[in-house]
Amino acid sequence: MLMTGLILAMVREPADERAAKFSIAKWVLTAAVVLLGVVNLVQVGFDSDGDMSYLGPCIALAAGFLQAMLFTNALMTLIRPEEVTRAVVLKQVAGVAAIDVVLTASFALLPSQLFIYTYYPAIVLYLVMMGYYVRWFRQGYQVFYQQIEQYYEEEEIARGTRWIRFLFRAAVAVGLLSLLMLLNHRDVDLCLTVAIALLYALFAASFINYGLSAPIILPAIYGDGPASGRRPKTKMTPLDLWIKNKSYLDNEKGVAEIAAEVGLSTDQLHRYFRDVMGEEFRTWRVRRRIDEAKRLMAEQPQLPTTQIGKQCGFNDRSFFYQQFLRFTGTSVAEYRKGLKD
Repeated sequence: MLMTGLILAMVREPADERAAKFSIAKWVLTAAVVLLGVVNLVQVGFDSDGDMSYLGPCIALAAGFLQAMLFTNALMTLIRPEEVTRAVVLKQVAGVAAIDVVLTASFALLPSQLFIYTYYPAIVLYLVMMGYYVRWFRQGYQVFYQQIEQYYEEEEIARGTRWIRFLFRAAVAVGLLSLLMLLNHRDVDLCLTVAIALLYALFAASFINYGLSAPIILPAIYGDGPASGRRPKTKMTPLDLWIKNKSYLDNEKGVAEIAAEVGLSTDQLHRYFRDVMGEEFRTWRVRRRIDEAKRLMAEQPQLPTTQIGKQCGFNDRSFFYQQFLRFTGTSVAEYRKGLKD
């Protein structure tokens, strides 16, 4: 669990100013994972005899309240950042802190016969809080899905956002499994700790996908507010400007340079074109270059074929002919002849 927290801490934020809250969510989630790891280390040293029999479960329950709050807010930050305000978070922190203080003080000050009157109501309150967070996330995800749906096709939505639902379901599973630790049975604790550690490892791996899916998700979340009944428009990103300016005709820059120019990593650039454009970046770029060549042939029939190829990013004449035949199904000569006819 501590290693998972270290991995999360090393995750790089997307190169987009709209992903500012991603950084906050990342550190909150890191703190949650590390906290659980520390709690497990603390519990290792306790026996479960006599009046101390509730110590382990008490620690697990107190940590559970905090975990549920941290994980839910971290995920909500990714899909509905405007709902996770300072005021909302402070209210939740105050509520969880009050519950944990009462629970801890009751354990420390009351005999076990009386402590159960605080302990069992706290378990019920934990389940109520889990229900509240499930409802909050489901409502938030529904709005988020509608935003994404207005920008992308259903298949693209599934590829780009299914991991978010997995994250929350994993978090709920962890929360419910944690209740079994209240049995305070070492064998049960051991099995559950292994299972929860594996879930958190998957959780971290899926969370990393946000950085890769950011080019898909962020434009939909932060799109300009449209008039009623009209399709929303995304804000013009550096990648949008790169495409609009036909910078793909420049044959002097490699993929890594292009990615850096538009504020993405190479992996993010490739993922964006696979998920949003429906094809690999290099294929998409060649296709657009061929489209530009076709436009020049139609609008400026006097231009030599070699000059058209160079203007469209093809330095090698034979490669231009080869790719033109591949994407149009006809040779350059036949295509130009058809334009004259």
